[in-house]
Amino acid sequence: MAGRKIIVETPARIHFGIINPFKLDTRRFISTGVGVDTPRNRIVVYPEMKHDISGCRSSEVSEKLKPIIEEYGLENGYVVIEECIPKHTGLGSTTQLLLGVALGLLVANGKREDLITIARKLGLGRVSGVGTYVFIHGGFIVDTGVKNNSYPNLLFHADFPEEWRFIVIVPSGRGLSDKEEERVFSTPIEVDASLSWKASHTLFTKMIPSLLERDFEEFSHALRELQEYVGGMFSSVQGGVFAESSCRYIELLKQLGVVGVGQSSWGPTVYGLVENELKAQILLERIKSLIDNSVRVFIARPQNRGARLYIEN
Repeated sequence: MAGRKIIVETPARIHFGIINPFKLDTRRFISTGVGVDTPRNRIVVYPEMKHDISGCRSSEVSEKLKPIIEEYGLENGYVVIEECIPKHTGLGSTTQLLLGVALGLLVANGKREDLITIARKLGLGRVSGVGTYVFIHGGFIVDTGVKNNSYPNLLFHADFPEEWRFIVIVPSGRGLSDKEEERVFSTPIEVDASLSWKASHTLFTKMIPSLLERDFEEFSHALRELQEYVGGMFSSVQGGVFAESSCRYIELLKQLGVVGVGQSSWGPTVYGLVENELKAQILLERIKSLIDNSVRVFIARPQNRGARLYIEN
């Protein structure tokens, strides 16, 4: 296709955990995570053409964006979704994709709107605002959680150390859909109240300080602690501290000496944090020699900026 192109490339996000998923009489869903450069969504919008959407997940995106398209009169912009973050793997695919297409169409039609407003209108962030704030800012995110159905605000944002790397393993299987997740969070589930306090203590007195001080060892231990506390709160839902499809690969990373390990969101994606690119490459080759070829494993770098939008003539 010829003519001017608006290109939007979005990060993925690794979700580190939710501090209080189930206790109803206090603030729920304070969440934390980080933007990474791989995988990504790549969206191309041709602003001189009549609106339509093609490419991966196009039917789903069209349906979910219909209210926004009608409300803002987004009549121009042929959208081609060239790359998609895999769906229901714990990498924040839907939030990134919907916001990316919405942003491209707004620009194509000369419209401006706050992205938080767009996220709210699309029903994003009802549980975690990490994906929305990763889209806007990138980097390490902590949100405020929700109280009385409020939208989670940005509580803390910082650059993630550029030299650190994530080894990401995506086994077969999938995490929960939006409807399945909604069912979980609308069901009263009794958990040990001390787990939320321990998770909060780890996040605010260990993870954040060690991140700011670039203390890899302390951050790694804090990340594992947080994952175990959060996983304990979800154990009755997913059959253990980690989902069944994730457990084997969490243990593999531990056996290979990785301290900072976890499951992103509902999984099945798991990750291990390593100090630098060289160690990541060595570990990547070792893991590839030990697992089935059908399991995707790759290195992801922190992304300390949000989605990238640029125009090509």
